[in-house]
Amino acid sequence: MSCQACRSSVLFHKLGRCRRCMIQLTVASPLCWLIGLFGYSDRPHSLEAITFLVAASAMSLLLLAHLIRARQLRHSPAEPRNARQ
Repeated sequence: MSCQACRSSVLFHKLGRCRRCMIQLTVASPLCWLIGLFGYSDRPHSLEAITFLVAASAMSLLLLAHLIRARQLRHSPAEPRNARQ
């Protein structure tokens, strides 16, 4: 993997930190929407059309979660690395 956040097993630690994931979702989500809308517009109740709709919705929601978390991380005050409690 490309970054330390990607090696973590907890999803919350990965959200908003992995640029590679966000780029992949930014490309894959519109492609999935386009394929679903133009490829299956003549038969919208087919299994393939519903599958593309669910996949595109899931990718869009995951991208939205990444963007919201990235904004939170960017605008939050940085924590000191060696802070003792």
